[in-house]
Amino acid sequence: MSITRDCAQMLEAGSRYHVHYGDRLANHLPMVLIALDKMSAAPERLGNAFDRSIPHLQPRPGSPVDDIREIAACRNREDLFPSALRYYEQQLRQLGIAKCLQQELPKLLPSIATAAFHGLIRTAYGIDARHLEEIAMGLAYWNLDYQTLAGSNQQVPLTAAEIVSQVAEKFPEIPLAPGNIADHMQSVTGQPGWMETPIQPELLGLEDIAELAINAYLGTKDFTLLHGVTGCHALRLILPYCPDKEAALRHFWQGLVIAYLSTGPKVIPPVVSQEIEDIPQRQADIMEEALHSDDDHVIKLAYSALEEFHYYGNSDYLRVFRE
Repeated sequence: MSITRDCAQMLEAGSRYHVHYGDRLANHLPMVLIALDKMSAAPERLGNAFDRSIPHLQPRPGSPVDDIREIAACRNREDLFPSALRYYEQQLRQLGIAKCLQQELPKLLPSIATAAFHGLIRTAYGIDARHLEEIAMGLAYWNLDYQTLAGSNQQVPLTAAEIVSQVAEKFPEIPLAPGNIADHMQSVTGQPGWMETPIQPELLGLEDIAELAINAYLGTKDFTLLHGVTGCHALRLILPYCPDKEAALRHFWQGLVIAYLSTGPKVIPPVVSQEIEDIPQRQADIMEEALHSDDDHVIKLAYSALEEFHYYGNSDYLRVFRE
């Protein structure tokens, strides 16, 4: 289902604002608008989300705009953001969504966890909405905050869950640098012995990553790991456009392991699956929670949980707002 006219108009109005504000905080407004719209929010609800968000946002620079031949030259260059945005807009218009993403995503995948996965997530929401400007914004954001996370590529005959348990034992306490989630994640890669620690399972599938992400969040309710759930949803949306799906999965997995370690790492207690008798009511409750919330992360988590439940049929997603 495409987005409504009301949502499209608000996305257009919101496109004047930068992809981040303050100290590298993500502008969630377009993602919130799309999530609410996909959950059948009334136009008034979209308007409320817009009005409460814009006071703290910052206008994005519109110039100068130069012709870009190699987009990598714009990485981490705030002054070249307008040029990078126009580059992606042109590629989308000339090639279409699918061919543009097939061309551009391989260059960005090594930094899939950049800005706490927000470049990935914003791009995926644009894809979900089939909205060219939002896809361009997401790609430009991803490129602007391009940061790779170092780690071992060695593969071992362990499951994803077993690897997480092992790295938690090896790094029981991670001293973190001041800053935001992205800074904390970079701190992990500087720990003694990190580069020699294998974190890649021999067999790795999207569902393996998604199951660990939802279990980690339900077991800890950690804010960083919330981004693992919304990030997995985003990964699923971009994966069809990745020529090398294995690379996308492994880059994301590495980021998720690092994100987990940056939480302390917190102990992840076993998730005891519980039978949910009235699944339609639980889904309605989650949607209602989102539609009455002014918390951007609650809204996005609700949408991701519902979408992932529909895809995997895993009822654990219906427990995101339950103790």
